[in-house]
This record gives sequence, structure tokens and C-alpha cells, in this order.
Amino acid sequence: MKTVIIFGLGKIADVAYQHIVRDRAYEVVAFTCDAEWLPKGDQGSTFYGRPVVPFEEIERLYPPESVSMFVAIGYHDLNAVRAAKCDAAKAKGYRLISYVSPRADHGPWLDVGENCLILDSVGIQPGVRIGNNVSLWNNALVGHHSIVDDHCWIAAGATLGGGVTLGARSFVGLNATIGGELSIGAASFLGAASLVLKSAPPRSVFIAPGTEKFRLDSNAFLRMTRMPALGSATSKG
Repeated sequence: MKTVIIFGLGKIADVAYQHIVRDRAYEVVAFTCDAEWLPKGDQGSTFYGRPVVPFEEIERLYPPESVSMFVAIGYHDLNAVRAAKCDAAKAKGYRLISYVSPRADHGPWLDVGENCLILDSVGIQPGVRIGNNVSLWNNALVGHHSIVDDHCWIAAGATLGGGVTLGARSFVGLNATIGGELSIGAASFLGAASLVLKSAPPRSVFIAPGTEKFRLDSNAFLRMTRMPALGSATSKG
């Protein structure tokens, strides 16, 4: 089995690790992060039973000729931090792998770059091109003949219509929708549940208003609507 080191010790690294191990895609031999994030004076630190090695020393202990790397960190600074770590890993000579869930919905047309994370139930239609360092979370849909440029993050449930171009480093939030044949410029931010129906220049921001909290609490609301109150017993249990 091919071996990989995961860069990161946070929640994204946890997600990547769990999926890679579940599907036996690679053997995870170690984790790494910048030395400043390791506990001071901590020797022999481990994560999921694997050694945690300072990134500054990684190539000495795990030469790039013998192991690949996956950078598993979030969308901080519109994905710029993750992009910089990918560049740093490649500068050390590491090949960056991509993880594509076997439960994702795609065919032989799949065209994905390096350091991509594509989770369960993601739909990728024919003609799509996905660049480097792109994260696609559960149930996202990328419509036919769309282009997702490098370093993007597409959250769970988001939909890109057919023929969309999403610029580099953009973030698409939970259940956001981009209409077909549109172009969204680089480093744009689409908040959760936003609906975009016109092309937009770089660094555009779309925010959908959140649902207001109702004036009644749940028990009062259920009494008002004659629904069973929370926690009440019924003859059917």
C-alpha cells in the first residue's frame, strides 16, 4: 500500500484521516505541522497513534522519495494558508495526493488535480475540470462542463450549475447555488444558502439573510399549532 503523511492536526486532518483509513486508500504513516503549533518541549507526540513530526524536519525523517503528502487544513484567508502549505510541501519535493471517495458520483471523465478532498455523495458531471487543492464536501454538485479553479472550497450541499467557472481561492458555503453558465471571479465568498444568478468579478461577496428566531419558544409554538408538546407521551410512544 502507498504511504502518505498528513499535514495538519485539526478537524480537517481528522476528516481526511478517517476517510483515507476507511477506504484503505493509503497507509498514513505520520502527521506533520509547523513546529510552532506543537506543544513546547513535547517529544514523541502522536496523533491517532502516528508520530507527529515538525514540518521543518519532515524530509529528514520521511524522505519525499518514499512517501507522499496531503495538506489537510481549512479555508483560512480564503484558502491562501492551505495553498501556501501545498507550495511548501512541493518545494521540499513531496508529491501531493488527492482523495476521491469511492462513494462520490462520477464517471471515467473525472479530471481532478492534486491535493483535492472529494467526499461521499459529491456529484461531478461530465466535462468538469477540478483544479489543484480543491475541497468538495458531501452532497455538493458540480454541473457539466464547469471549471473549479485551484484552491477552492465548496461546502456540503452546494450546487454549481452547468458551465460555471469558479475562480481560484473562492469559498462556496453550505447549500449555496450558482446558476448555469456563470463566471465567479477569484477569491469570492458565497455564504450559506446564497443564490447567485449573475456573473461576478473577483472578490465578490454574497450573503443570504438568516432566518429570524420566532417570538415563541418551542413548547408555546407547539401548543399554538396544536402539535404534541416536546417530550409529551403518546399512545404510540
